[in-house]
Amino acid sequence: MFSPSIRTKTPTIKPETVHALAVNEAVGALLLLKGKDAEQVSYVSTLKLKTAVALCRWMSDPAFWGAVNRPAF
Repeated sequence: MFSPSIRTKTPTIKPETVHALAVNEAVGALLLLKGKDAEQVSYVSTLKLKTAVALCRWMSDPAFWGAVNRPAF
């Protein structure tokens, strides 16, 4: 679903730079397209690069999401 260029950027994304609402919206859209692989790929290609990278990171590393909304004290 994710292009190689997106997958190579996932390790570099920092939790504090993630737009959580945009990723949440993307997750919802992907769930609505469950079982429709071509449509999911097409949808991901319309996302802003940063959102696609954050989504890919979240899907490959669910623990990452816990760091996204953690306050930096």
